[in-house]
Amino acid sequence: MSKRPTPHPDDFMTVTLSIDFRAKPNPKSSDPPPFDTTGVQFTLAAGNAVESLEKVVAAIRERRLYGFMVQDAAESHVGAGEWIEETTEDIISKARAQQENENKE
Repeated sequence: MSKRPTPHPDDFMTVTLSIDFRAKPNPKSSDPPPFDTTGVQFTLAAGNAVESLEKVVAAIRERRLYGFMVQDAAESHVGAGEWIEETTEDIISKARAQQENENKE
């Protein structure tokens, strides 16, 4: 019979990291672009946090933290199946159909 490993106090810990984009559109701009995402939150088991935190630290050092945040959000949508691939042919077909509908009106 194998002995179960003794739990370590860190096994009961989680690491939570919140990244918020604190900006607002400039009211003097005639057409400011929308923000893709304004925040992301990670909650990880302590034992799994190192790799994720290293990615965040690298993004901070390389001054691409906002890009990291947007990329993480996109990967989450893809991983959850909320976003699926759309082929170039699909895009062209939709554009042609939309153009035909506009020409009929």
